[in-house]
Amino acid sequence: MKNHDMRLHAEPFEMIESGIKDIEYRLNDDKRKEIKIGDTITFYKRPEEIQTIKVLVTDLKHYKDLLEMYTATFERDFMNRYENPQVVVDDTPYYTDEEVGKYGCLAIYFKKI
Repeated sequence: MKNHDMRLHAEPFEMIESGIKDIEYRLNDDKRKEIKIGDTITFYKRPEEIQTIKVLVTDLKHYKDLLEMYTATFERDFMNRYENPQVVVDDTPYYTDEEVGKYGCLAIYFKKI
């Protein structure tokens, strides 16, 4: 089993810390393709990256694009904050359409350890 490091902004970091968040949504780039079920992830809270949370990867779900990914988990994770899955996509500024087309997307399910 392997540990992976990832950085998070304060809000999602605190949601994991409080037990609200247990899925991380990412581009399935080369770094994420290395993640396997049973691996651990250490999340570092930005900007200082001093505070950490360690989680165990329990499942991985692959999607062709952001809309497909957010549609699959909309009721579970987003409907209390967004009108529909497309609005979640529109509020995801991190990845370009070219990157999403090249790599696809990954929902990383985890539990705190």
